[in-house]
Amino acid sequence: MLLVIAACIPGVACSTWYFGIGVLINIVLAASMAIALEACALKLRGKELRVHLADNSALVTAVLFAIALPPGSAWWLLAIGIFFAIVIVKHSFGGLGQNLFNPAMCGYLLLLLSFPLDMTYWHIPNGGVLGGDNFTVLSLAGFGQSITASLPIFNHSQIPLQETIDGLTMATPLIEFEMGASSALLAARDAGVSLFSRSSETAWELINIAYLIGGLFLLYKKIISWHIPVSIIATITVISTLFYAPASFAIYGTPYLHLFGSATMIGAFFIATDPVSAATTSRGKIFYGIIIGLVIYSIRVWGSYPDSIAIAVLFGNFCAPALDYFCRPRIYGHGSKPKHKVQSEPES
Repeated sequence: MLLVIAACIPGVACSTWYFGIGVLINIVLAASMAIALEACALKLRGKELRVHLADNSALVTAVLFAIALPPGSAWWLLAIGIFFAIVIVKHSFGGLGQNLFNPAMCGYLLLLLSFPLDMTYWHIPNGGVLGGDNFTVLSLAGFGQSITASLPIFNHSQIPLQETIDGLTMATPLIEFEMGASSALLAARDAGVSLFSRSSETAWELINIAYLIGGLFLLYKKIISWHIPVSIIATITVISTLFYAPASFAIYGTPYLHLFGSATMIGAFFIATDPVSAATTSRGKIFYGIIIGLVIYSIRVWGSYPDSIAIAVLFGNFCAPALDYFCRPRIYGHGSKPKHKVQSEPES
């Protein structure tokens, strides 16, 4: 469990660099609430606190849940999601090893369905430029509270906006297909801009690359197997390539966008690979990953939600028992089918 958290460090560090300390505050609040709720649930169930808290499973759930939420989310939003994940999804089914669905994604999906506005707006990574109409304004004085105001265009002779506004939020890039048909990393390199500059528009790509590095670390340490992440990434790559055409970019997006424009890497390596709720057989894991990849692409392109990792993973969790049943390996020493029929001995 601690190695999974360690593998998240590159992605968390990259997110913090671009989106601010709200990412870390999310993690601290969610972890504190998760450990407290885990202890209460264990106490009510008559379990030994020291033994069961030492597995750090609640801490992993909290970290994955916290980094899925917009940075600087309200404390009550975190509290509702963590309570649902730890108490309802995990302990009401019997605790660690007994939950049917991924607790972190259940908590996230509950919030997405209940509070869609709070769950789909993120800080502008590069600070953005205000140009009229409405923007969501975040004030650090009331951390986690947001208000919407109509802001006029400011010219150079007026007071800079940063003197009165702490930060702006916007929809995630997958909604608007901001990345276009090309890589922001290559565009920043060609323009001579530092890739790590907050004005380079490379935040989402670098965050996905950071989680990809963390995922490869988990593979190297054999914490997870290759079957699920490879099948998810391969499925998304193949289907997005088949549907992609330059003229239809606004509808289907590019394969590069689907891999690096949202939460694909953290979903493939950290969320879908949950050993409790995922498929456990080798063939079952491959089909499990294919199903998740198909659902991710389908919801992104034809669905009404901005992203689909949580829904896809929970649908995969639903299919996991059936996949394990039909993909059971043969018993050692037994063939799949008898090669010869056993003839009965003639009666004497």
